[in-house]
Amino acid sequence: MTFPEVPSLALIAERLPQIFPEGTEHRNYLIREMAAKTIYVMFYAGAIEGSDCWVRPSQVTDMTDEQALLTDTESRKAWVKMMLSNKKKKPGNPWYAANSREPVRDETIRTGLIPLQAVVVRQGIPTTSSKPTYALQKGFSELFSINLYGDDLDAAIENWQKRYLSKAAITRLKLMKDYGSEDSESVQIKFPDGAIRKLEPGPSSLISKAVIEEFAPRFLKKPKVLWLSESGNKVVAQDEALAKALGLQIDPSRTLPDIILVDLGDDSSGLEIL
Repeated sequence: MTFPEVPSLALIAERLPQIFPEGTEHRNYLIREMAAKTIYVMFYAGAIEGSDCWVRPSQVTDMTDEQALLTDTESRKAWVKMMLSNKKKKPGNPWYAANSREPVRDETIRTGLIPLQAVVVRQGIPTTSSKPTYALQKGFSELFSINLYGDDLDAAIENWQKRYLSKAAITRLKLMKDYGSEDSESVQIKFPDGAIRKLEPGPSSLISKAVIEEFAPRFLKKPKVLWLSESGNKVVAQDEALAKALGLQIDPSRTLPDIILVDLGDDSSGLEIL
């Protein structure tokens, strides 16, 4: 495989504020140094849409200044192989501490780049898997070409912004996410009230499905799902009205169980929350 040319970290950092102008949602996550380094590592690893190469957040945190300077194909291939190996060695001077994987994944990638389609996600991989799952969207990656500058660069950025940053584009993406086509690999859960929710594939989603579809109707008189979350999405379903009636305040930013069930059946002991 031929790896793409790697733009300099300085060039990436310079263009990000141009691509994501003032007013872009979560702009702070999109133009900071961590975003530039995340994009650099994706280029370095050849993780561009259509290449079938992907990265995981630990590759960003474990990159070093010394390694980043080795941009020949063989050095890059060897680094990718080593980083995805179970026998990888901890680098001496990594870009970030190991516990910085969460900001890279949750803030830069999931909150910043993915909603604007600047990064694509590998399909069919459980959210709990350690396999690499992220790559640059092809059109977005082309905005960092060293051969693109001046009026041509301005025109390319403007065209990409119209397609992916306009209100219509963001609304369309949200509708596709909420009501998109059937995904045979997703886990579909039927709530006691007949509502349907889809979760990412993986063991935790299958457990949630069993709890809601099998355990709840078997052991609760009148089950109700008050809360459902998954690894990649803290709020899949939340009954705010019921929570308010019960006097509960659910804060998604805190550590919470994947499922909260309520038994609304007639019982002298009152409501039971599981």
